[in-house]
Amino acid sequence: MILNKLGDTGIQVSPITIGAWQLGGPLFFDGKPDGHPDPGRENVIRMIRELGDLGVNAIDTAEQYSAGESERRVGEALKGHRDRWVISTKFGYRVGSRGTREDDSSPGTIMPSLEGSLKRLGTDRIDVYLYHCAPEAGDLDAGREVLATAKAQGKIRAYGISTNDIELLEKMVEHDTVEVVQFATSLLEEHADIWKIAQNQNLGTQLRGVMAQGRLSGKYFSRKPEFRSDDNRSDWCRTEDYSRFAVLADCLPGGMTMAQAAIRWILDHPAAHTICMGAKNIEDYRSAIAAAEMPPLAEEVRACLEKTAADLAS
Repeated sequence: MILNKLGDTGIQVSPITIGAWQLGGPLFFDGKPDGHPDPGRENVIRMIRELGDLGVNAIDTAEQYSAGESERRVGEALKGHRDRWVISTKFGYRVGSRGTREDDSSPGTIMPSLEGSLKRLGTDRIDVYLYHCAPEAGDLDAGREVLATAKAQGKIRAYGISTNDIELLEKMVEHDTVEVVQFATSLLEEHADIWKIAQNQNLGTQLRGVMAQGRLSGKYFSRKPEFRSDDNRSDWCRTEDYSRFAVLADCLPGGMTMAQAAIRWILDHPAAHTICMGAKNIEDYRSAIAAAEMPPLAEEVRACLEKTAADLAS
């Protein structure tokens, strides 16, 4: 795959990034699932290595995912091949000593979180280090100083935030504390205001939620999804009628799946750098890689998808 420049960071990434939230195993807070069923440690390690052989060079995780197990598996998979990979991880949301949810990204927590992630990942540097939960406005300058120090020490290469909060992103740009933004965007909900900031500021972009919680995967156009109790989707997808999105398939040219169209629609944006996929199997990743290697969508296909999506939202 052709690599993309990640904004002004000097980092080059494949258009597909492995999302590792779903690869560490289940996590529960207050009795509700906040993770995914365990695909198996050895399966995860094997899949990551195979995707590396297919040209994927980027992977995204967080200290919270599976209470650190996601980072540990990523570290094991990349052992011996670290220089070939771009690692992104996040701080602020974490699991407390008694399994409680902790949301704290204040300046004093950044370096301890960073050291913990470095240890679990088995590396001396993290390429992209992101706020996972929103910092307080009064902490932005102090937080930037901590991140800049870590960057000067060679422990991180770039920093930023995972957010869809436009006001927060604008404030972080003002305080010069964001080089990369990770945000949810899809054919069904573009978030054009965030795209505009990213493009104007030449921020690196990591795009998540491209399948719109499975609505654009095509898997559930003709059957209702069934999720296990340890899958976070079991809590918030039970009332969704996925079949109503099947009309989007009428826009597709022969040989293109709905998932590939959803991916290609995002990658065609001039400010798109890499998509964080949430797949748990190599077949879905192969399909995503194929989409990344396809030419841009024909204008009539794009127009049809956008009109149909707008009709669905009205």
